[in-house]
Amino acid sequence: MLSVPIRIFMPLDDTMRDLNFCDMTPDKTPSTSNGCSGQSKPTFMATNKKFLFSLVLFLEALVIAFALMERFPPSGDDYSYLYQAKLFASGELYAQDALYDGANPLHNCVGTSCIADNHGRRFSKYPPGWPAFLALGALTGTPWLIDPILGAILVFLILRYVGQRMGENLVNVAGTLLILCLFVCYYTASLRAHIACALFVFAAFLAYDASQQRPQCSRLLLFGAGALLGYSSMIRYLDWIPLAAWIGVVLARRKMFTQLTFFAIGFGLLATGNLLYDTLLSGHPLETPTALNHSPGIHDRLMVSWTGLQLTGVRLVNLLWVFPPALLLVVLWKRYQPSSKVNMYLALFLMNVGIYAFYPAGAGGPGPRYLLAYFPFLILAVVDVRRWINHDCGAGPRRLWTLAIILQIVASVSFVTKESYASYWRRDLQ
Repeated sequence: MLSVPIRIFMPLDDTMRDLNFCDMTPDKTPSTSNGCSGQSKPTFMATNKKFLFSLVLFLEALVIAFALMERFPPSGDDYSYLYQAKLFASGELYAQDALYDGANPLHNCVGTSCIADNHGRRFSKYPPGWPAFLALGALTGTPWLIDPILGAILVFLILRYVGQRMGENLVNVAGTLLILCLFVCYYTASLRAHIACALFVFAAFLAYDASQQRPQCSRLLLFGAGALLGYSSMIRYLDWIPLAAWIGVVLARRKMFTQLTFFAIGFGLLATGNLLYDTLLSGHPLETPTALNHSPGIHDRLMVSWTGLQLTGVRLVNLLWVFPPALLLVVLWKRYQPSSKVNMYLALFLMNVGIYAFYPAGAGGPGPRYLLAYFPFLILAVVDVRRWINHDCGAGPRRLWTLAIILQIVASVSFVTKESYASYWRRDLQ
């Protein structure tokens, strides 16, 4: 075996190396054909790098939570989740008090429409999974800490997967994309459920992926994948569907019905928590808190409509605004030939987009936040584009990558500026 010297780089140095010259050969061994020496990095150094990127995102989220939001719920969704978390922390499912006075100017900012009032029982209109997590922070007086911790864990899992399945030299690319995307950091700093749901969905994907690598443990791993997706349904009602459908179809096509049964049992055990919660609130297992909220018009309803298709287009445009590197998948599509694994990433993400085409209206508008649960898969697809650019070594794609990174920085500054203005405006009415 060819022995090569071990050289230790700081993560930013590695990132610049990856962004410019070094490439990977198909067997994931660093190539020396372009003058870059191969690197055989100790496992602990690779792990430390992943921890470092996770720590950076964690600190970014805390800066946003303290400096931008000042630990004030920036939306009605945040307020609703925090309200329910405080109820859970006090051992209650609901409160029995009046809604805020609609004449109060704060009413329009905290969005009391996100809190249901059903026969004198007041509670959040959202499922209980995320408030249950947030209740841990409410008990300790640190609800602002829960999402950043989960976000850091999510980043570590993404980078670990990239290192194992795509190559350690691409960890810097994935980590840089994540910490430069302040859209992700902003929701990691919030009190909303999107990052927690993304964590559970991605963890379920990792369990499914591991089941493909370890057939002897496939039943247990698929049971775990089902349980993780089941709990994700208690965080957000719809986001479990794409991955569950994908896993179910794959197992059925392979006639792995025993494994499919274990997956379904794991999902059912956790997902039925929604039915129990609904029964305790309303006395009917299929009457959700969202239904009890009686939102006007088409809000909080699933339907087929032209409006849903239009809003899906708006969501995708907004997604490109907050994450411009995704444009590379479109611009380079004819030259870039994705592997079956990358096609799976894109299929899962697009299935998530398709699911929300049936959700034509929400109180917060058609933001790209609805797509956050499968955003890690979009990151993985873009990272693979970078791998292809490294291998291609063409000047044109490399310039496009550099432009995409510059646009990402500009987009992040624009996004944070916009959210800062909105946050300060809301606090002026506090």
